[in-house]
Parts: sequence; C-alpha cells; structure tokens
Amino acid sequence: MKIKVITSYKPGTWESFARRGIHSMAEQFPPEVDIFLYCEEQQPKDVDGRITCVDLTEAEPNLFAFKTKYKDDPVANGEINEIPNGVRRPIPMAPKGSFLWNAVRFANKVFCVTHAIKNSAGYDYLIWLDADTYSFRPIPKEFFEGLLPSDSMLTYLGRENPNLSDGGKYPECGFVGYNLNHPEIQNLTKDWEDLYVSDKIFELIEWTDCSTLWHLSKKYQKEKNVKVNDIGYWKGVRGHHVFINSELGLYMDHFKGNRKAEGKSKLKDFKGAGQDIKDLDYWKKI
Repeated sequence: MKIKVITSYKPGTWESFARRGIHSMAEQFPPEVDIFLYCEEQQPKDVDGRITCVDLTEAEPNLFAFKTKYKDDPVANGEINEIPNGVRRPIPMAPKGSFLWNAVRFANKVFCVTHAIKNSAGYDYLIWLDADTYSFRPIPKEFFEGLLPSDSMLTYLGRENPNLSDGGKYPECGFVGYNLNHPEIQNLTKDWEDLYVSDKIFELIEWTDCSTLWHLSKKYQKEKNVKVNDIGYWKGVRGHHVFINSELGLYMDHFKGNRKAEGKSKLKDFKGAGQDIKDLDYWKKI
C-alpha cells in the first residue's frame, strides 16, 4: 500500500505549534510514507527535508475565491451580526459566535484534501493529519495499513453512538483516511468542492470541514451503499477527545483547542482508553 500524508497549518502558527507537530511526522512516520505540507503563507525556511511543500494559493484558486467572497461577511466567519444580503444560518441564531459556522476558516482543509485526492496518482490512500498532532514514537507502516481497509471509502474518528438513535455528532477529523482506489472517491471530491463553489454549504446545519464531510459521508452511505471505517465510537472508543482514546493514541497526541498552549492533552481527556495506551511512557507523564 502506497500512502500519502498531507497537512496544513494556520498562517502565523508555525513557531507556536505547527513546526513541532509536522516535524514529528517526518521523524516518526515510516520512510515509505510521503508527507506533503500545504502552505498558505510563505514556506517556512526550516521545513524538514523529507516534507514536500505545496503552495495552496496557487493550487486552489476556488478556495481563495470563496474566502474572498465571504471574508467580510460576519456570519460566514462564525459571528452573529448579519449584514444586508449576507449569509444567514439555516437555524435560529445562537446568542454568540461559534466555530461551528466559520465556513471561511475551515474551507482550507477541505480544499487541501480535494486537491490532494485529485493529484495523487499512484497512491492507494491519502491521510489528512492535523498539524497540531504530535507523533511521539516511531510508527510502523503496518499500523497505518491496518487502519485503512480497501473496501471502505473513508476512515475517520466517528462520534455517532451505535447504541443510541440520537443522530450522533460530526466526526473528529484530525485524522481522516481517503481510499484513492474507491470508485466513488472522485465523486465525493467533486461534491465536497461544489458545496463551497455553489454556496450550498450555507444550506447545511453546520459549516466546518467535519460537518460537511459528515453530511456527504451519510449521503454516500445511504444512497450509494458506501462503507465507512469508523475507528471512533463504533470501535468502542469513549469521550469527546476521541483521537487519543482510539488506537491512534498508541503513537500520537492531538492538541485540540486550548491544548495547543500546553503542548499536550490532559489527564481528564482519557475516557476508558486501553491500558496499552496509558502504559506508554509518553502518557504516564501527562
């Protein structure tokens, strides 16, 4: 299996956390895995030589057309103050702003992924990994291969409770695998981009990359009988911080939200993670 890993980071965060996470990929990932970094700002001078950089501005003009169109619309950026003829949420306005409706911010990840899917001939799987993820020990190629079945279109950290009929919650998309050999993967790519190019994203309940992918995932499962490999709740993982409680916690830590400042997850984040994870030296120091 030939695997390509991609990541990106918010401009201005290279020194604070992105370099550490991205360089840990170069240090700990198996040599057979290729790593690509999508850069929206000028390429950092100290990028590890193993990493190939892609100029996102040049690669995805549709992304920047969308961001330019909506950069001055507060609602499209997660805020609540509406402007004349601007975007409106499809549900009653919450009392304050929220990342859940920041379509402009989270469009970057979507277009990084769709560009990579369209430009990865010869690869079997594409993995998106957030830049605020720290790989703390060597990862064997067999580990990645075990996460990426050939009969599933997507592998992700789901948060739909298999024991409840409550509709669930959008997946944790700090790690997502895309099967490049799946017959529907290019259609998914086209449909995902079209949500932004056509402005259909604003018809959805929420507008993050996680929510838009979840919307299409459910649609493809229902209408096209596509399989999804959920390594989150459907595998018995517990807790909101599903990343470190999943098997990914054997090798990686994800600094979600305010964890970036501390550079590690928190003891309270563990919700029944396997003892083999908590017994690792890295986690014993948490």
